[in-house]
Amino acid sequence: MSFIPDKNLFIITSSLKPNMGAYSDEDRFAQTLATVKSVRKKVPEAFIVFSDVSLRPVTALEKESISHFCDVYIDAGIQPEIKMLSENRMKSQAENVLMFFTLLTLKQNNLLKDVKRIFKFSARSELEDSFDIREYDNMFGKYVFKKAVPTWMPNGPSNLFITRLFSFCSSLVDNYCVVIQKNMLILGQIDTEHAHWVNIPKEHLVEFDRTHCWGWLAGNGKIEHY
Repeated sequence: MSFIPDKNLFIITSSLKPNMGAYSDEDRFAQTLATVKSVRKKVPEAFIVFSDVSLRPVTALEKESISHFCDVYIDAGIQPEIKMLSENRMKSQAENVLMFFTLLTLKQNNLLKDVKRIFKFSARSELEDSFDIREYDNMFGKYVFKKAVPTWMPNGPSNLFITRLFSFCSSLVDNYCVVIQKNMLILGQIDTEHAHWVNIPKEHLVEFDRTHCWGWLAGNGKIEHY
């Protein structure tokens, strides 16, 4: 009998205690906890991995509160490279290395064997009531992003992808790790949103009009819907 992977994996990337942003630590924690609860509510059977790079200690109570709704808690702040990028406010680079480290950790611990689809979801976001996991049922071998939007940069790529919520088939894990490596070569010239548009292989791409989530913007405190 053949085995068919059936789990939806949500990787929630986070920085509970950064060195920049418009919100206090208390607000960030509350917003992040709401993120985890949102995924557990909308996709109850999801396998949830919380991967955090904080520059200051996260309390035991904070970890316990978030872990209650997650299957795996990864403290990526102990990784020197990720911590260094975060300390130097190299947000795009830190985000890419955090995803690479998280996927590698999951592979090494054999935690991807039952997974059919991997969602990357930025902390301090929530899934809307209109989010429907069934939209992804027939997306084998595909990346799914919100439809690309025109660049705001005067020079560089013509478009960018919103990276707050995107997903890819588990068959593309190694492919996406290559995308991250390609991103790292051009980050600094452009940000991670533009780099993903450049490097995601278009033959594996599906674009949705909406991904049905919203989130807080760290820089100015505004809320945006996607």
